[in-house]
Amino acid sequence: MPRATRLVEADLFISYLIGDGLEPNFSRVVEMAKSGEIDLLACSEVYDDIVSALRSQGADLDSVADFVYDMRAIPHRPLPVTVSIARKALDLYLEHGGPRRLHYFDSFHVATANQMGTPLITSDKFIIVNSEALGIEALDVRKF
Repeated sequence: MPRATRLVEADLFISYLIGDGLEPNFSRVVEMAKSGEIDLLACSEVYDDIVSALRSQGADLDSVADFVYDMRAIPHRPLPVTVSIARKALDLYLEHGGPRRLHYFDSFHVATANQMGTPLITSDKFIIVNSEALGIEALDVRKF
């Protein structure tokens, strides 16, 4: 039987590597991947998402580069952003984007989950509450 695949977004990497209130939940997801229980996928845009998030918090480029390098500790396979994913992301952002709604970078994660038919593990409450309207299955990391 093939392993379940799950798409993850920037929150997993940041919580797992930096630590925050959701780190124990994201750690369970990472352990499931390390044990072979699930395969983790990530939209290739996740790297830009993380670099932008860390830089906006004032991190220097050396620290950001180290963080991106440390992401290798989390078993995941990046999926390329295709023209159809980029178009879907922009359509989703036009319809659902804005403050306290769908973030620009998250629109790429949602579009990838939609195009791949893969559930998205997230902590984003807007995505979780609006998953049906976004055309995806969202798995709340708080339930792991």
